[in-house]
Amino acid sequence: MSEEKLRDYFDGRLTPKELTSDLKDSQKRTSYDVTTVYIKNIEDGEFEVKKEHLLQLCEDVITGQLALTDLNTIGFALMASDYFTWDDNETDGEILANVIFEWDNPEIGFDLTIKNVRLWKEYLLTGIYRLDKNEVKQKFRSKGKYKELYHAIDEILWTDWDPIGVNEIAPRDEYQSYTPTILNLKIKEVGSETIAKKLFEIETQTIGMLGDIERCRNVADKIINLK
Repeated sequence: MSEEKLRDYFDGRLTPKELTSDLKDSQKRTSYDVTTVYIKNIEDGEFEVKKEHLLQLCEDVITGQLALTDLNTIGFALMASDYFTWDDNETDGEILANVIFEWDNPEIGFDLTIKNVRLWKEYLLTGIYRLDKNEVKQKFRSKGKYKELYHAIDEILWTDWDPIGVNEIAPRDEYQSYTPTILNLKIKEVGSETIAKKLFEIETQTIGMLGDIERCRNVADKIINLK
C-alpha cells in the first residue's frame, strides 16, 4: 500500500474500491508467526488524521466496501507512519490513538469483527467506549502463544506497579485492562523507557493519579527482563 493512496482516500479523491486495490497483497507472511506489511511512504510533510477519517473507514467496512483485514493494514500503516499524525494529548486525539492501536493489534486485543467496528464507530462519535474488555482478558487467560507472558506481566502490574495502592483490597482484575497494551510493547521489543512512559501515561492521564515515573521505570525493567 502507499501512504499517498490512503491520503487521497481520506481527502475523498479515492474510492473505497480503489483503496482496496492498493491495499491488496500489502501483508506478506514472512514466517510461521510473523506478517510483514509493505508500505510506500511519503517522505515530506504531514497529514493530520481526524475523527471523520476513521469514521469513514468504519462505515466503508460496515457496508462491505472495505474488508476487515484492510483495517489491520491501515492501522499498522498509521501507527508506523511519520506522515500521518494526530494529537493524542487532546480528547479526540486520545480516542483516535486508541482506535488505531486496536486496529493494528487484533492478535492481542479485540478481534476485527463487524460488531466491534460498530462499537469503534460509536466510540468515535460519542466518546463512550463499549467494547467488552473481558473479550481481551479471556483471550489471554485461555489460549495463545503469549499466555504465560500475559500472566507474568499481569502479575507485575498487580504486585509491583499498583498505582492506586489497592492490591490488598481491590478485585484481582483491577489493572487487567492495561495488560494487553503493555504486552504489545513487550512483544514489539521496545525499550524499557518506552514501557515506563506508557505506564506513567496510564497513571496520570487514564487513572488520574499524580504518577511516579521512577516506580514505572522499575516496573518496566522487570517486564523487559521477562523471557
